[in-house]
Amino acid sequence: MEPVRYIEKTREYYARKGKTEAYRYAHFEDGPFQPLLKPLAGSRLILISSAGFVLVPPGAPEPVPFRGINIGEKDKVEVFSIPSDTPPAHIRYLTGAHNRRDSPMSDPEAYFPLTRLHELQAAGRIGSLAPNFLRIRPCYSQRKTRELDAPEVLRRCREQGVDVALFAPI
Repeated sequence: MEPVRYIEKTREYYARKGKTEAYRYAHFEDGPFQPLLKPLAGSRLILISSAGFVLVPPGAPEPVPFRGINIGEKDKVEVFSIPSDTPPAHIRYLTGAHNRRDSPMSDPEAYFPLTRLHELQAAGRIGSLAPNFLRIRPCYSQRKTRELDAPEVLRRCREQGVDVALFAPI
């Protein structure tokens, strides 16, 4: 299988839409990443996803899928807490801003791997899981992500004593 050339495909997509300026991806010379300060087996982990899903309790009607690109609101923090013990059967993917032919999104473990993380914790590979995982509403604004959503994610990670964040982007 060949890798998907996402940046090229995105630039071609916007060019076909008539955009004269190429899409500019965020680029930083240095990143906020750092080595683990303690072994993963002794660390608290949080899962963070940008997948457009909702929680559906048992017996509740199925939500209506969103059709189109979910770009979020310009000046509103859009970080949602998801209890880490949520059964995967309660998760429904709603947005259509991805390739549904190759990724139908019918399996929530593909974008929010709750079961596997609980298995890794039970096996002692992860020390503990944060009480709440996070979902970030997709947004194409680097400014909004940097100035609003990222500080809120950091605040919630610190509040839960998180040592490691696992990002599951979509």
